Amino acid sequence: MGQNEEGQHKMRITEAQKAALKTLRCERLSDNEKNFRLIDDFENHRNDNIADSFRNEAYKQDEERRVAYYVVKDKENRILFFFSLKCGALFDRFLEAEKLVKITQLLNFIKERAKSGTDVEESEAINSLIEEARSKKIIKKDIVAKILHRSSLDKDLDEIFDENIKSVGHAYAGIELVHFCANDKFQNVWEEMALPQSMGVVVFWHFIVPIVEKLMHLVGCEYLYLFAADMTENLDLISYYIDRLKFCDDTQHTVAKPLYDFACKFLYQETKDLPEKRIHFFDHFNPDKDAV
Repeated sequence: MGQNEEGQHKMRITEAQKAALKTLRCERLSDNEKNFRLIDDFENHRNDNIADSFRNEAYKQDEERRVAYYVVKDKENRILFFFSLKCGALFDRFLEAEKLVKITQLLNFIKERAKSGTDVEESEAINSLIEEARSKKIIKKDIVAKILHRSSLDKDLDEIFDENIKSVGHAYAGIELVHFCANDKFQNVWEEMALPQSMGVVVFWHFIVPIVEKLMHLVGCEYLYLFAADMTENLDLISYYIDRLKFCDDTQHTVAKPLYDFACKFLYQETKDLPEKRIHFFDHFNPDKDAV
């Protein structure tokens, strides 16, 4: 056995630690009626709004299958942690080539219209529209329609300004990790287990990732993402998600952000990498005491 392999073996999760994790169980919130009362004992001093929402709204939302809530409980049936998941989508900002062609055709038509004889009001509207397009400002459908009146481009105009469909370059199926929260009331239970990893990290790799893997067998899912609400000066929470849970914060893709997440940081990772990352986590579960 080589030195590196031996070192990795020392860091791997032990049988005793596996046995400790087996004393925990993860279940859907509303699948057990007893949880309706148990959630009253949930506290989180860092973000009481999340804890309050969990106590008052989560059970109904899970029961109606709007958001999937899960609780992690110990052998004494105490809720140590909860998290929730729901479907979502990421997308690229670029417009489809077909729509870009239609927009170009529309602007060229308007420019030609400006060269022909028009009344003063229409001329001013056209010049305003051309300037907005040049400066990449918002172009409103009603202004364009006022200029065009009725023309062969009406159909293209409706497609470009469709009110019910937002065109994007490419869409990606995703799962949002909506909530991820520990119960401060029973933090001592975790501490007594004397594991070398924090509860949130273990919950993520031991419970959440396997659920995502099961979903990937049922539906297409390319990304797992979240909105991190981090008000700390050093952005400790964002660093935690990136360093410990392996999310990234690059701007390759974007997502529709709800108003209540406006001040949060969007983070994501590819689901195809999760199984290998999970193996790596448990292979390095214990710190390498021989490392310098």
